[in-house]
Amino acid sequence: MARPYAAHETGNSKAHRMIRQFFMNVGAMVFARAFLAASQILVLPIIARNVAITDFAIMALAMSVVIFSSVLSDAGLGRSLIKTEYEPQEWSCVFWFLLGVGSILMLLVMGLAHLWAAYFEQPKLIPVLMALSLVPFCQAISAVPNAELERREAYPAIALVQMTATVIGLGVAIVMALTGFGIWALVAQQVLLAGVRLIGMAVMTRFHPQAVFQWPLVAKHFTFARDALAVSGIYVVRSQVAVLTLGKIQGETALGIFSMSERFARLPHFGLAGPASGVVYVRMAKVNDQPQRLADLYLASMRLLAVALLPPLAMLAVAGQSIFTFLLGNDWAAVAPIFALSIPGMALDAIASVCLACVFRATSRTDLNVRLAAEGAILRVVLVGLAVFISLEAVAASITIWALIMIPRGWLVAQQCIPLSLNRCVSAIAVPLMISVVFAILHLVLVATLPMSQLAEIVLAALAAVVAVGAAAILSRDELRNDLLQFGY
Repeated sequence: MARPYAAHETGNSKAHRMIRQFFMNVGAMVFARAFLAASQILVLPIIARNVAITDFAIMALAMSVVIFSSVLSDAGLGRSLIKTEYEPQEWSCVFWFLLGVGSILMLLVMGLAHLWAAYFEQPKLIPVLMALSLVPFCQAISAVPNAELERREAYPAIALVQMTATVIGLGVAIVMALTGFGIWALVAQQVLLAGVRLIGMAVMTRFHPQAVFQWPLVAKHFTFARDALAVSGIYVVRSQVAVLTLGKIQGETALGIFSMSERFARLPHFGLAGPASGVVYVRMAKVNDQPQRLADLYLASMRLLAVALLPPLAMLAVAGQSIFTFLLGNDWAAVAPIFALSIPGMALDAIASVCLACVFRATSRTDLNVRLAAEGAILRVVLVGLAVFISLEAVAASITIWALIMIPRGWLVAQQCIPLSLNRCVSAIAVPLMISVVFAILHLVLVATLPMSQLAEIVLAALAAVVAVGAAAILSRDELRNDLLQFGY
């Protein structure tokens, strides 16, 4: 009888080791992103008080071009490489191909600068885009080293690189903002983030390009890369439609307020859901022939994200007037209602949709991901296109309306590749969502009943967020325990 018991112990030990490894990987990436997010929040009061709202608007318009070119920078090949075994010759061929892609993108951004500036009647866009053209070039070169690090799950190394780039980029941005460089503080931050990250990846990776190029070794990745690239491109169009329409129709001030709100509203995706999905995808790719396991992993990731994200974001939304004016100054007071209207949709989308994309990639059903992304982009364009003629608040609200339509649509589409129940999807986020609503209402009642200073309200909201997360975790403890086990097998 001792032998089966030993085997059982060995299985449990392996499961516990994998759980620890999973959370170490997620923890490393989340810590790096959280460090970046916290650093930005800490330095934003300095930058916001020394950089004009109109400069934030111009930067948002420039970043629309840069973000789109950055999506093209790895030609969708980075995600494809992660699914394959490491073969130096094959990976070298992809590297040289992406070096060419990055060079072309840099020249295209430079060439587009004058047209973009003329369309928006902003001459300052020309030198800004010229400088930012370095960003997609650096990202293209770093794509293969990054894929190698992710392939062997060297997430602590990736985290170290990102944190180093963050410190250098933000440090330079603060100095430049304080010394009167205006928008160039924001430009320098983006260029340094990409450049330092490239240097760090080159140092940390085990990949060293060989002097070889065979087109067939690159072309074999194009089917997967094509769909991945299409989805990423559609996502960019979807995310930037508000920026472009606001910049053209409602002007610089409205766009500046919206872009600042977006910096905070993107935190759920950037700070937690994004890095977590990278680790979840690696786990999903290893069980891509087990549909039920994929469904369980997706539901587990969604519940964990909901518990961690929804309560703090709910408190940030209801206490936003005090928080944003305290952090950024009275000139940015209009950010609070815009954030409150858009964050429900941004948060739910980060929780439900980011890891759903991992399911499509793991099952090689990227065609479904393309279709879903295209549907979402069309709906976003329609909703934002109508709202932009009403008000800035209407644009923010349209983002939440969009999410409430597209999230259940995504669950229905996913049923074509995994056994996903709509009831289980809703139940995965129900408890933290209800807890968040209850605590948000209680906060509003207390503030209305007991007038308090900005600082007092901020402290109250922070304490409520911590208690709400704890309450959601306690009420979902059995489900969360099972969710953790999903990442141990």
